[in-house]
Amino acid sequence: MPEGRKDDRRRFYRGGRRNRTETKVEVKPKLPELPAVDCPYCKKPILDVSSSLADPSTGAAVHFDCALARLAEYERLGPEEHIVYIGRGAFAVVEFLDKSHTRFSIKRSLPWEKEGEKYDWRLQLQKRMGI
Repeated sequence: MPEGRKDDRRRFYRGGRRNRTETKVEVKPKLPELPAVDCPYCKKPILDVSSSLADPSTGAAVHFDCALARLAEYERLGPEEHIVYIGRGAFAVVEFLDKSHTRFSIKRSLPWEKEGEKYDWRLQLQKRMGI
């Protein structure tokens, strides 16, 4: 073996039995299963509980779309008014000021969930997520 190649091997060889470290695979505990939840409005199971809202009267989880449809049934809207979700469990009736729907004015606020209320199904979800 030529002398130069032997030096290259020494210089670039990084492993060896004495330099190896064992990697330990950390096994995470299995998360508790969330109970199956049915929407009280449409009677279908809620597959994504994280995107659901709480029913204002009972506090049960409901589909976001069911809550939006329920508001649309009871709310009288003008010709250019729309219902949008503004966060923190509240909707609003807005009127868009341009055709591209980038500028709008809030006509009235429609609270859906009680502010600051802690719901059992949401607390279970937070525990599962580690929040």
